[in-house]
Amino acid sequence: MKNILFSACLLVLFAISCTNDNPATDTGVPSVDDVETPDVSNQVKPLDEKVLTPDTVTRDDVNDMQKDLNEKEAVDAKLMNYTSTDKPTKTTNKKPQSTTPKKTTNNKVAVADDSYNPDDMSDPRNQPKPEEPPVVTKNTPTKTTTEVTKITKPAYNHDIFDGLLRRHVNSAGMVDYRGFQKEKAALQQYIELLANNAPESSWSKNKEMAYWINLYNAFTIMTIVKNYPVNSITDIAGGKVWDTEKVTVGGKSYTLNQIEKDKLLKKFGEPRVHFAVNCAAASCPPLLNKAWTESNVQRYYEAQAKAFINNNKYNSLSTKSIQISKIFDWYASDFGGKDKVLSYVQKYSNETIKDNAKVSYKEYDWKLNKQ
Repeated sequence: MKNILFSACLLVLFAISCTNDNPATDTGVPSVDDVETPDVSNQVKPLDEKVLTPDTVTRDDVNDMQKDLNEKEAVDAKLMNYTSTDKPTKTTNKKPQSTTPKKTTNNKVAVADDSYNPDDMSDPRNQPKPEEPPVVTKNTPTKTTTEVTKITKPAYNHDIFDGLLRRHVNSAGMVDYRGFQKEKAALQQYIELLANNAPESSWSKNKEMAYWINLYNAFTIMTIVKNYPVNSITDIAGGKVWDTEKVTVGGKSYTLNQIEKDKLLKKFGEPRVHFAVNCAAASCPPLLNKAWTESNVQRYYEAQAKAFINNNKYNSLSTKSIQISKIFDWYASDFGGKDKVLSYVQKYSNETIKDNAKVSYKEYDWKLNKQ
């Protein structure tokens, strides 16, 4: 036990000597002499001048050394607290950091300020940069692009005329010219539609025939409408309306006679054209109350021919004799000649007619075919 106490005393003495032999160096930390320490002269008793050995160490010696050790630890703790809180700061002559924004290659602003937030839109630095006005080079002509709008023709069809005919022509072919007068603008629109869509070489035979038949009938009605009221078409232009009134198609003017004879009869060799075009006279084959089209022209040719030939108003037929329209006399060549007219009528007649039947012609009534 005495040996243990002796060893502890030696350790305390060694620690004290180390503290006294290593004064604080010039590191900015005050030495122990610079620090105001509590007066411990009355608390720490100097050691006796005796030599401590294991045989001479007493309990009181150990207690004294322990007390000295505790006081030393208290002083050290105070020193450590001073160095951590009251250590003077060392100033350096560093060049202050510039806060001037630096330009970058992508036109963004790099700011050294740690408080800068690029997402803060209230910051003026984050506001969108106003667009710069375009740079115009003087004396440099600018190219102007003119957009060309392609003008398309109105759709070509016969719908307008078909509607007019259904409204103002009855099943007997009689015409309400006053009704056409009220819709004169629509009739004119249809005629202009045909004028701007002249037949093309690619058209079928039926399509072209329907075109010219409708144009003939529409232009005849317009001639009456412009002069209405009138008792007969022969009262217009001195009875020569078929050669004086003209309609322009594709830049070329045509009379009614030129349309009927050249564009229809001569070109297509179709005698049933006479039952399709209407001359606005009471004895003329009835005006169809529908428009002619590519798809119906052949069907209506047959229907109109049969209806006209078997109508007693226009032709009187019996077994031994026939009294027929003056059209078969005036245009006999279109039906194969004088000697072929009888056989042509026999083809469509509901009455059985002998081959040697007598042929005569009715007087032609030029009164207007009005309702």
